[in-house]
Amino acid sequence: MQNAKLLVLCGNAERRQGFIAALAEAGYPRVLSAPSLSEAARILRNATAACVLVDAELEDLPGLKAIPILRNFCEQIKIVFTTPRNTRGLEARVRSLDVFYYYICSADRTELVAAVKDAIGAPVADRKGHPPKVLVVDDDPDFHTTIRTFLAAAGYTLVSAYSEGEGLELARREKPDLILLDIIMQTTTDGFDFCREAKRDPAIKHTPILGISALDKMLGAHFPSSIDHELFPVDAYLSKPVAPDRLLAEMNRLTSMQA
Repeated sequence: MQNAKLLVLCGNAERRQGFIAALAEAGYPRVLSAPSLSEAARILRNATAACVLVDAELEDLPGLKAIPILRNFCEQIKIVFTTPRNTRGLEARVRSLDVFYYYICSADRTELVAAVKDAIGAPVADRKGHPPKVLVVDDDPDFHTTIRTFLAAAGYTLVSAYSEGEGLELARREKPDLILLDIIMQTTTDGFDFCREAKRDPAIKHTPILGISALDKMLGAHFPSSIDHELFPVDAYLSKPVAPDRLLAEMNRLTSMQA
């Protein structure tokens, strides 16, 4: 099942990131994630998941109630149910829904990883034989420092550029799987200029670009709704500050589309 995708559905941010990190370390770098069923539904409209880790605690409803709803997207989906605490009543109700595995959370994620391997098989190599590579183009050194450890734990390799020109040069040389781009750097047009130049270059025009900026706060309006794609041809946009799991979910979605 080489194209199998994983979705981690968990309302607790610390636990969710722990699951993702354990799976990345085991060789599953492209893991989609969501804190709520509503967010998971949005993801599953645009991507397939062969296995979903459903935690007992979601942001919008109990994980137990999410299971039959998830099966509306795919009857054959394999569900690994996770819970921070076990009760006989909960376990009986979960198992009655024919889940693939019932996992009681612990500091050791070996059991969880083994359950995922049983569900969808051992991880396969990335399409280019290496972990997904992301080029971060941002003139803020602190942003690079903050994101480096986070992305490494999620299974990405990071290439850093601090200006529009350096970003274009590295994009052509490094052939990243994704470009994470700030809009306003040395000038207010750097991000726009980068996008237009990248999309004109045959060598990198198909590389997805995820724009990330606080520009919409500066404008006092939702930025993407008012832009022309010809002016700013990004594949997705997030507003700073962005929650780490939201950023990772969007990055995983864009890199999965390239697989």
